[in-house]
Amino acid sequence: MADAPITVTEATADDAGAFAAFFWEAWQQAGPTAPGFAGATDEVIRELTTRAAIVERLGGPDRRMFLAWSGGGVIGLAATTRIDDETVELAGIIVLQSMLGRGIGSALVAATTPACRNEGYQRMLVRTETVNERAVGFYESQGFVRVRVTTEDVDGTLIDVWELEQAL
Repeated sequence: MADAPITVTEATADDAGAFAAFFWEAWQQAGPTAPGFAGATDEVIRELTTRAAIVERLGGPDRRMFLAWSGGGVIGLAATTRIDDETVELAGIIVLQSMLGRGIGSALVAATTPACRNEGYQRMLVRTETVNERAVGFYESQGFVRVRVTTEDVDGTLIDVWELEQAL
């Protein structure tokens, strides 16, 4: 998988099993204290990886999921969610910890950006924990700019997050 080419496709219901396997692997590699997984438990991950939960998150233009593939397996994902007629949120990028630094996140942004532009969105927003300097730096390298810090309640835990934006 490490040397295989990376391709990005929009997820379909047929990808539910591959997505579930990827998400479990990402959870196990990152752990419950990793940014993006803060507060998650095995039970939460089990619920998120049921076929019904996965299929519910597929299909656009309001919610879309893009998968990065290599060697026949999923190694990364990006999800988008409609905010309003002009704004879409890049609701998350997850890459296997063992595959970081190989251009997977960049490939996912490169696939989601034109797809969202083609849907008529003019702006893409992303939120990430202020302590996640790696993610903030990554998004800035992809053309996003810091707009504001907000506080989100994640299951009773208040987390400061950067909102970053990019014109599409």
